[in-house]
Amino acid sequence: MASSLDIQIVSHGTPELVRTLLADLSGLPAHIHLLENLADAPEASAERPALRHADRQPRGFAANHNLLASRGDAEFIAILNPDLHLDAAVFEGLLSAFDDPAVGIVAPRVQAPDGAIADNARRVLTPARLLRDRLHPVRRRSDYPDADHPCEPDWVAGMCLLVRRRAFDELGGFDAGYRMYCEDMDLCVRAWQRGWKVRCLPARGIVHDARRASLRDPGHFVWHVASLLRFWRSPAYRSFVTGPPAGRSHAAGRS
Repeated sequence: MASSLDIQIVSHGTPELVRTLLADLSGLPAHIHLLENLADAPEASAERPALRHADRQPRGFAANHNLLASRGDAEFIAILNPDLHLDAAVFEGLLSAFDDPAVGIVAPRVQAPDGAIADNARRVLTPARLLRDRLHPVRRRSDYPDADHPCEPDWVAGMCLLVRRRAFDELGGFDAGYRMYCEDMDLCVRAWQRGWKVRCLPARGIVHDARRASLRDPGHFVWHVASLLRFWRSPAYRSFVTGPPAGRSHAAGRS
């Protein structure tokens, strides 16, 4: 696994979170690429060296991870948010999912700090689904509630996902037109359309300390809305809701 996995982390003023994550990754045979966007990340610790990249130009999630991907060459890429707490042993199981040559993207079931299963495996979000969820928030449930078995969701959230480099390159990486939000949904939809499977595994040991900035910060809310509009106007979205690719087990997000 030493030469098969590149781990990508982007820091935007989160040095303590990055230190903790690097410590969690200690001992994992992988190359870690740490991008200091605004040059704010800490020195890589002695316990977990990292290849450090600095970029003072503010960029979005998609552009930053495309940049890091261009500087690695491992067969698989792991994209991790700094606000994750994890047991590095889970990567062995996640990487084994790529034994199926049709699998392009893999993610674990992520947990919230209170132990609840996060909703990181999702169906495509349509305007109708968004309106329904806003009108009836109490009824909002996980799109894939069975967290004890693997599933092949429409998309997985980008806070923690692994992608086969060949698939990533074939797709042209993330669409850098998304500054923040929806770039992960877009990537997975395009992967399905190109014949790559998206798989979510019931792995335990990864906790996401989510802070849902779009619910508090007006700027993030604007980015979220702009990204949704971009996605809904995209050829990928129109094609997906009109007719899911072959191999999909349900009509994704039509309700």
